Amino acid sequence: MKTALFVSMAAAVSLVMAQNEPRDAPFYWTQPQKFMSPYEKTGKMEQYGRTGVAAMHAVLLNEKTVLIIDKAEWNEAQFDSGQSAYSVQYDLETNDYRALPLETNTFCSAGGFLSNGTFISTGGGEKRGRTWKAESGWQSIRHFTPCTDNTCEWSEYKTGLMQNNRWYPTVEQLPEGDIIIVGGSTKGTAFNRDEINVPSYEFWPPRSGGEIHLPFLEETMPYNLYPFVFLLPDGNLFMFANNQSMIFDYHNNRVVKKLPDIPGTPRSYPLTSGAVMLPLDPANNYNVEILICGGSENRKNNAKADDTCGRINLGDENPQWEMDTFVHPRLMPDGVILADGTTLWVNGCQRGWAGYNNRNHDPTFDPIIYDQDKKLGNRWTTGLANTDIARMYHSVALTLPDGRVWIAGSNNVDPPDLLAEYPTEFRVEYFSPPYLFKGSVRPLISNVPKVVTYGEKFNILLNLGTLAEENPVMKVAILRTGFSTHSMHMSQRYVILNHKVSDDMQSIEIEAPPRATIFPPGSGFLYVLCNGVPAKAAELFVEKDINDLAI
Repeated sequence: MKTALFVSMAAAVSLVMAQNEPRDAPFYWTQPQKFMSPYEKTGKMEQYGRTGVAAMHAVLLNEKTVLIIDKAEWNEAQFDSGQSAYSVQYDLETNDYRALPLETNTFCSAGGFLSNGTFISTGGGEKRGRTWKAESGWQSIRHFTPCTDNTCEWSEYKTGLMQNNRWYPTVEQLPEGDIIIVGGSTKGTAFNRDEINVPSYEFWPPRSGGEIHLPFLEETMPYNLYPFVFLLPDGNLFMFANNQSMIFDYHNNRVVKKLPDIPGTPRSYPLTSGAVMLPLDPANNYNVEILICGGSENRKNNAKADDTCGRINLGDENPQWEMDTFVHPRLMPDGVILADGTTLWVNGCQRGWAGYNNRNHDPTFDPIIYDQDKKLGNRWTTGLANTDIARMYHSVALTLPDGRVWIAGSNNVDPPDLLAEYPTEFRVEYFSPPYLFKGSVRPLISNVPKVVTYGEKFNILLNLGTLAEENPVMKVAILRTGFSTHSMHMSQRYVILNHKVSDDMQSIEIEAPPRATIFPPGSGFLYVLCNGVPAKAAELFVEKDINDLAI
């Protein structure tokens, strides 16, 4: 840090000297000097704030708050009664939290939003007694209406509304404005077994017909918990479990296409990898590519983490997995799409498998960034600012509206232990990617509407400052950050938007996503980038009708 400060001061002195030197002096520059930050190549990792509860699950509620959920267990956050909280609302501006009462155990649950902005938590774990007083959450449905005034609370439907117990299910938001709930087991387990497997899916709010049998979740045993599910632009679903994948028509309960198996080991819990649906772009008709990275070779505490990524182009006539390095061996990674559409991979470890008590070893401290637009062999950015906090089992990460990434969690001991080799972790970190240090100016946007409809063209105000003088290259996108848990980011998606900048560069006309299969109804964060530098995003709801946003 002292060296960087000295270099910056020396550069400033040289610039002042240059401004007073005659043109033939050795320190005279004919062009103004570009602002150079010591973090332009590495980004910056900072630690401040505490979550209060172990961050097993997390979701960005709005521009100001994160909802954090743990299972019923001891946590730092406690109520006046002395009972530990296991859910909090975290304030991104103050880095404080507010404890939220819950009555059912949220252990290994799933989550997503309805079109009206209500967050839905599905499933959970066993009854917990003593100081937690948590009822079983196997079939629970929980509603949470986001707010910024510290008045919102959970509403719980404790049992009987889901058709089956679901522990480790997956949720994906649908174009109809509801959610699909896929798979799980009827009780807690280290890995799934036939007698507790739940090979079916259902919807919330419930649709007629109840739960629907899904043979894919029998064929992929025992590695089918938290299957990867992505809504595709054609209205079907991409589903992945174990090492198998398919395109599935949930309207008619039929397999549209079986895809090749990904090479290497199984990639699903507890040999946990991470998956991302790469950005959707109207320039290529929203062609879909899926990236799956990491995992573990077997269920042993000393098992080697996988060091490969597979990428498949669903637009190909005969899709095949293209294999790439993952730079570091890593299991339990978190892949979050950044403001510029690249993917940051953080968290995880190099040995073991997912689970409690001595199953995770050799944490990976180094973030890496994947750029899907570069050629194979040249897609990874390394040498980024790293951490000294082990983030393994039960870690989370979310991209924030200001372009940073919020990182929390890690609790691979049960019960929680602050003195363990890898302790229960309550500290929060913020990673600022290199794009936030590319210059001394970043664009500003304003007058963003709260809600637009599909295909609607709308105008916002734009302030590029001195960036307007640099032949600006503009990009506009909407990001849904998804529900983060167990290396999953349910419903995460990034959609590039058509746009037109005004001649005076003071406003921009943007076209909303054309249909709900591209971006299911609900909230996202609108990013405008100039030469790769993002403005702070604004929350934007995309709906079929403006009146649909009625909570």
